[in-house]
Amino acid sequence: MNAYRILAISFSAAACVAFAVAQQPAPAGETSLTLDIGHGIRPVPAARVTVPVGEMLRVTGPASSGEPVQWLRNGRALAGATTNPLVIRFVTSADAGTYAMTVVNPVALTVPSQALILGVGPTERLVNLSLRGDLAAGAGRSFTAGFVVSGGAGAAKKMIVRAIGPSLALFGVPTPLARPVLRIFDSRGQPYENGYVYLPVVGGLTYEADLADSLARAGAFPTPAGSADAVLLLPFPAGNYTAQVTSADGSAGTLLIEVYEVP
Repeated sequence: MNAYRILAISFSAAACVAFAVAQQPAPAGETSLTLDIGHGIRPVPAARVTVPVGEMLRVTGPASSGEPVQWLRNGRALAGATTNPLVIRFVTSADAGTYAMTVVNPVALTVPSQALILGVGPTERLVNLSLRGDLAAGAGRSFTAGFVVSGGAGAAKKMIVRAIGPSLALFGVPTPLARPVLRIFDSRGQPYENGYVYLPVVGGLTYEADLADSLARAGAFPTPAGSADAVLLLPFPAGNYTAQVTSADGSAGTLLIEVYEVP
């Protein structure tokens, strides 16, 4: 598991900058969760959790009808992990990885349970970065915010970037930007459009469902259905990025750029 953090921010105009930092449970606490079966008529997305070093983790797999079980980490059998639930009494950074439970049956096809992506992090993490500013009227006007994501090569962090305009009226902002347009650029100045793939399977995960779940998990404040606020859910590999907001109709207004880490 690679560790990610926002290393730096930048913005193009006078803006209010706000940070939100979440307090994780203190070490010596306990995190418990239950995994679903890993097969069926629809894909079962992996569960994700990040716990601090020193916490106890208890993971319960699907019922095995009395048959022996084996836990896997990163696709390999985890030595001594043959009971359900799996209990890690003192989590360390070495425990990070992808876990699943299998039922040991020599005459049947082995199908792993729902996967668990376990992250091990500090007792505090950056949850949200927000920048508020005013966009002047006129074609070609833009408001930008830069952010940097660090991590291992080939890995990507699930993140939400929003440009809030109309919904600011709910908070008493008198002149919110009516129609924000949000674009992301990479370190070369090229449009960044590397999105997730959602298979067209009946009952399968959709972008809309994934976005709604991710917004809830990240703690983002809700916006009215059908609002013209702009939002993107994307995987971000390590690198430098720029979020650019323009006005679809050239009008002026106040806007809020937000960057969320999805836990």
